Amino acid sequence: MRKLVTSLALCLVIAWPAVAPAQTLDSATEAATRKLFDVQAIGVELKLQGEYVGKEGEKSVGAQVVTRGEKSFHALVLEGGLPGDGWDGGRYGLLESAPLSQGRAEFRSLTDEGVSSVLDENGLMLKRGERQTLLKRVERKSPTLGQQPPAGAIVLFGGATPNMDAFEERKDIEGLTAPTMFEGHMLAGAVTKRRFQDYQLHVEFMTGWEPQNIPWRRADAGIYMLSRYEVAIGDSFGFDFDLSGATSPQRGKLLDEKSTSSKFPVAKNNNAPRVCGSVFTYPSNVPNSCLPPLVWQTLDIDFTAPRFDSAGKKTSKAVISAKLNGHQTVDKQEVNGPTPHGFKGPETPDGPIWFEAFGRRVLYRNIWVVDRR
Repeated sequence: MRKLVTSLALCLVIAWPAVAPAQTLDSATEAATRKLFDVQAIGVELKLQGEYVGKEGEKSVGAQVVTRGEKSFHALVLEGGLPGDGWDGGRYGLLESAPLSQGRAEFRSLTDEGVSSVLDENGLMLKRGERQTLLKRVERKSPTLGQQPPAGAIVLFGGATPNMDAFEERKDIEGLTAPTMFEGHMLAGAVTKRRFQDYQLHVEFMTGWEPQNIPWRRADAGIYMLSRYEVAIGDSFGFDFDLSGATSPQRGKLLDEKSTSSKFPVAKNNNAPRVCGSVFTYPSNVPNSCLPPLVWQTLDIDFTAPRFDSAGKKTSKAVISAKLNGHQTVDKQEVNGPTPHGFKGPETPDGPIWFEAFGRRVLYRNIWVVDRR
């Protein structure tokens, strides 16, 4: 895709001409934002969290190591490899660590005394019975990361001098949302001036560092098509259930469900999941393809607006497809109506794109739209 963007094509990309200043962060908000995204202040936990891969005999084994606050971690041990790269979404093992000490964390299984691991800068040493397997840390990137807008695309945010000209101050369910930037990136909480109908949307985002939070509160936000249909954004990396606390019948189960001593949060309900990249209140495909916090990720959305006849009666539903980091999470999902928490009012044939704030714990860059209208 990058090779297709010639100098002529760049001239045809639609941008917003005037440069309007974004809202300035007050000192308290700036300090809170910096705490979420300042990699220098986090330390060794950030270097150890992530994805690990190794060979156990002839079989690949993957692990996702997730920070849990107070310098502790949990790890999902995935047979066959990582989500989207070997693991089929089936059963997995759960390990939990003691607090990090001298750059080393020791894990144990709550369900199998023969399974344990040690994590340090050399990798994750997994012990199952008499066999030990070293899993090395890997850093995966989305295949669409850095994808440039094609000719005729509408650039909402990005380029050499990013600005907030495509967005406006707007009152929503959270109060008054004003477009805001932080160190050259767009903070969650912005509404487009322009109204859209049918389009392809490319977004690059980064979730903040919140190891102390339960999974359905980590960087919880959303992108709302026509300001009414939410595609969930949040840090669901390395969790076996969704951001609202519901377990999915499609997801793999723990090897032993009987343990009651785990710190792993218990699911709150049996609603459809909303992992990152899913349509809120609708199930998503497995496996969970969210990458760790403080890693740039991509969301590519194809949206078709609902249709109405001359009398205003809806004749077809909104349809959403989405890919998170190149993996299909939603495939031509018909949305029955507005999802919870979107802008109020009846459905319309077009509308703005709303990047929900909800604490401004997500950064965005390289946002563009291909209008199919």
